[in-house]
Amino acid sequence: MEKILDKKFGRRGFLKAAAAGVAAAALAPSILGDMRHAHAEVRNFPVKSATWSEVKKMTPQQMAESTKLYQPCFDYLMDKAKNLKDSNLRKIAVDGLKNPVSRVLERVPSKSDKQKVYNKLLDAGYIKSSDTLEGVFPPDKGVGKAPASFEAAPGGGWGGHHAYPGGLSEHVATDLQTALAIEEIHQQAYGYSKDVETLTAAILLHDNTKPWIFQWKKDNSLLPETKIAGTGCHHVQAIADVMYRGLDPKLVVALADSHTPPRPGKEEAQVVGWIKAAAIIAGVDASKYLGPTGETIPLPRRAEGFLVNLGDGDWVLTGPVNVATNDVLKKIAKKVYKMSDKDLSGKPFFTLRDYLFSQRSDMALFQIWCDQGEDALEAEVKKIVKPE
Repeated sequence: MEKILDKKFGRRGFLKAAAAGVAAAALAPSILGDMRHAHAEVRNFPVKSATWSEVKKMTPQQMAESTKLYQPCFDYLMDKAKNLKDSNLRKIAVDGLKNPVSRVLERVPSKSDKQKVYNKLLDAGYIKSSDTLEGVFPPDKGVGKAPASFEAAPGGGWGGHHAYPGGLSEHVATDLQTALAIEEIHQQAYGYSKDVETLTAAILLHDNTKPWIFQWKKDNSLLPETKIAGTGCHHVQAIADVMYRGLDPKLVVALADSHTPPRPGKEEAQVVGWIKAAAIIAGVDASKYLGPTGETIPLPRRAEGFLVNLGDGDWVLTGPVNVATNDVLKKIAKKVYKMSDKDLSGKPFFTLRDYLFSQRSDMALFQIWCDQGEDALEAEVKKIVKPE
């Protein structure tokens, strides 16, 4: 990436250059090229075409195995995990990609153990009485066994960002590259470096519970997500996991910041609530992750957490794109694949959109629609899933 301070320009020019640098670098090293290049070429991924009859029989795991789309992202994450300096942190990050399990389940192996934690969360006001035990602790395969692979997992809940097989790898890789790109810009702009190890590890670990929380259902949609302390269950469970593992409070807090920047006031209070709820789940003292009053994060508020939050912000674009692309695909599904209204709210359509998004991504399909129109999008869809 070109060093932004090599040029002379005003505040507006600086902000424009910084934004361009983030956009270019966020798609860099392993996925689209060297970060030093101002503009990387768009990578063309091979698409595996299949007939509609073939696609209808596929599971999300099989879809993930059939696509090359997420693989560069997963490889990038594995490379970053293997290059963490701390040996314990490196092992946790690598293992998390190979077998994304929550160690918290060691503490609550039985239903009665989970119920005790549920009751504490309920008494503290972090969940509602209408929330189910299975919503807080979704079905699992036992200690040490992930319900799904990291590669096949979605990056978000149904109807949200990256909600398709392989989406988790794409989401986390984008998050990490965006945060590291901003960090590099800050080095050039402000002449200092933050704790890149903490920043990297926090993002690598921040969504490791999604394969557990966002499990694929038989109709190829996803389990609904319960909220804990006002945010998605996966987030509080991820905080609890790193707490239970005994990781550095600095990393735990940076990870906790991923869903909102810890600015003093309402936003910081949210982070504090998530930390306290996670501590109940992990069975640890929350005070080591909080400031002296117990109502703030540790002071001064470190920059790494803010960068984790900025990196995790791709949902601002990818969430609406997923919804919009999903809607236009329903029109195509009805026209080309002769789906009924019932099909559009069930397994036939869920399977079609999962396969399309896993092969081509909702982002790419959305851009075809924007730039070339609905007819071009329909033609692309038919190339990927051949109608019969």
